[in-house]
Amino acid sequence: MNNIKKYSSIVLLIFLFLIKIQDSNFVKKVENISYDAYQSFFIEKSTFEDVVIIDIDEKSIGEIGQFPWRRDIFADLIQKLNQYGVSVITFDVFFSEEDKQNPKKILEEFNINNETVIDSDEKLLESIQLSNVVLPVLGDISMYNKNNSSKPKTNIISKGKDVSNYTYSFKNKITSLEKFNNAAKGVGTISYLDSPDAVLRSVPIFLKIADDIWPALSLETLRVLHGHKSILINSDETGINLIKTRKYQIKPNPNAIVHINYKKFNRENYIPAVDVLNLKINENKLKNKIVIIGSSAQGLFDFVKIPNGNVIPGVETHAHLIENIVNNDFIIKNIYTTIAENLLLIISLILALIIPKKILPKFSIVFYAGLVFILLSSSIITYQFNYFVDVFYIILSSSLLFLTTLYFRYLRENEIALDNEKKQIILKQEREIAGEVQKKLFPEVFEDSKLIYARNIPARDVSGDYYDYIRVNENEIYFTLADVSGKGIKAGILMANASSVFRSLAKLEKPLSTIARYVNNQVSDSSYQGMFITAVIGKINIQKKEVEYINHGHEPIMIFDKNYNFEYIKSSLPPLGIMKFDDDSFFQTSIKNIEDKILLIYTDGVTEGYLKNDEELGVKGFENLIKDNKNNNSKDIIDKVCEILDNRSKLRDDITCIGINI
Repeated sequence: MNNIKKYSSIVLLIFLFLIKIQDSNFVKKVENISYDAYQSFFIEKSTFEDVVIIDIDEKSIGEIGQFPWRRDIFADLIQKLNQYGVSVITFDVFFSEEDKQNPKKILEEFNINNETVIDSDEKLLESIQLSNVVLPVLGDISMYNKNNSSKPKTNIISKGKDVSNYTYSFKNKITSLEKFNNAAKGVGTISYLDSPDAVLRSVPIFLKIADDIWPALSLETLRVLHGHKSILINSDETGINLIKTRKYQIKPNPNAIVHINYKKFNRENYIPAVDVLNLKINENKLKNKIVIIGSSAQGLFDFVKIPNGNVIPGVETHAHLIENIVNNDFIIKNIYTTIAENLLLIISLILALIIPKKILPKFSIVFYAGLVFILLSSSIITYQFNYFVDVFYIILSSSLLFLTTLYFRYLRENEIALDNEKKQIILKQEREIAGEVQKKLFPEVFEDSKLIYARNIPARDVSGDYYDYIRVNENEIYFTLADVSGKGIKAGILMANASSVFRSLAKLEKPLSTIARYVNNQVSDSSYQGMFITAVIGKINIQKKEVEYINHGHEPIMIFDKNYNFEYIKSSLPPLGIMKFDDDSFFQTSIKNIEDKILLIYTDGVTEGYLKNDEELGVKGFENLIKDNKNNNSKDIIDKVCEILDNRSKLRDDITCIGINI
């Protein structure tokens, strides 16, 4: 289970990256959402006024009649537009069959020959021949096609690899009649690529239909406008990288796809077709303009949904494309933006994996929020230069990884906390047991407490201090007071071992030097390396009123008389356990007569203990406390010391004191 938690975030990281590079449907949906959001929030008003749409709208259909109109009406429309001085006329309308409303053909069906009756197809053909007209072609997947013989008007110069290997292709096409195509100055595609959500975001600027390469209607319009004969297409192993005319250049994606940068189109540039036919338009409105003829009439169903959520007539998309080409203003989504996305994804996923592991949760959230801010800011900035770097999937995937990693950290820390809590409970229980055992090691109060008296107040459950006294005969009492370097169970165990050695040898009435050597070597051989014991080991001779003692690195021994003349006997030997010794010679004892005097031995927990005013007792405070004790016996003094120092819920150190007066 722990291994699963340990590696799950890494597995998730790899999975999220693979989803991205596989360009899954999910990634595409996320990318489309972000693209649409940018197109909505950052849409600009169009400043391009060179394109005018001649609209077959409800008004025009209402006045002229239902659509499709007779071809001579379109011929008149072309002629009127020429009168206005337009530069080029582009049709988003097909003339794919003979005009069924052609008056000439209708009369011929009845064997009536009238030279005065117009042939509407011929009239349209003549108008097209005399004008800069561009007609549409549509890629078709069906096998049925009547107009397959029409050819492109554009001379395509291919430099590099065969562009047909990269362009989208169709087997067949739908065009106007061949005679119209032949008469036109240009023919361009209006094919769109299918999108699952039916939103028109991108179009092919070139298509392969059958064996021919066809330019988009917008590009073909500009070619005819400027009288160019050829269009150059550069390609390499990665695909198509440049499309160029003498005046314009386009950098599509490798499959010749461009992303439309939609602007707020000026609705005043929609002109009803009937108003043109009736010459009701101001000349300046059309002079030298690019004219696109299409329909906004609801009944003709020529509408597309665009990224900002609006629905516009299909004819308007050509206007946007022309503006994008002229201003070099396409939204760029190519191999370089893809590389940038993948690099940002890798960096973000790695940071999303590391941040929650290395930084505290409350700070990691701040750091990750900063990462998200940087990603969004950089994406918005690059979009201002028309480069679309999709960070939405990056943010989504890295957020998932971040939260997952943060959650696993929570689980891990929670488990650690529970384990620690269990360990603490067990440890507490062990300490309590050890403490109870240790208490039993302390001797019972001596029958003559005025002769020798001792107390211990542990700072923890297990004390690192120890005292003991043993009467070996009528005249002699062995005693010791010791302090282990350290606290807790280890200190208690070490002290218990030392105590057993002291007690065993004291009962045998061994010399103090021998007892000290054996205790020293026991501590030195202990597995608790680095621990030692400060100790006073002594023997009381009641008859002689003398104390024989050895002070191993312990606090000075305090001796005072009835007049409170204090004497301190400092240690001359190191603590027990520093190193081993083979004989007793190192452990020299001293003898002190204490007739009518009191001898006090104490640990540093006494002099370094805190009073209620948060001041240390200190040596002087200890002396003052003794002076204030009227009874002048060791038991009362020790009890008073313990009373004033045992005033906190948690002591800094163990308090141990032993007193002797003979």
